[in-house]
Amino acid sequence: MGHRVPNHKSKCRNPHGHRYRLELTVRGAVIATQGDSSEGMVHDFGDLKTALTKHIHDVLDHGFMLAESDTTMRAFYESCDEEFRVVVVPFIPTAENIACWCYEQLNGVIPRSLKIARLRLFETPNSWADYLPENAE
Repeated sequence: MGHRVPNHKSKCRNPHGHRYRLELTVRGAVIATQGDSSEGMVHDFGDLKTALTKHIHDVLDHGFMLAESDTTMRAFYESCDEEFRVVVVPFIPTAENIACWCYEQLNGVIPRSLKIARLRLFETPNSWADYLPENAE
């Protein structure tokens, strides 16, 4: 996904992209129901992957996230004849804010029996932001 940090003091003020990676950590009770498909698990990883794919990956993949206050980039995209995947958000799209946005996208989708303990968004292999919800206990 691409983004830019419009008021950044350095090169990040230019439109650019990253190969983001998101890690989700959840908490919950281990399912003890004998014979249940998820017995011995907190939740099925496949179900979590489905939620992450639908609500994060498929929304952002090969797209561009921009702040609604970024009038320069908004004018550019609005002037194009091409249709681009653009996600306009009410914040500056930094790794920290994007991690929080990911939490908001998943919070109502993840079963109530689970708590999101952490979202870690890697912007590069060595640079990441953690979002730790207050309700994670």
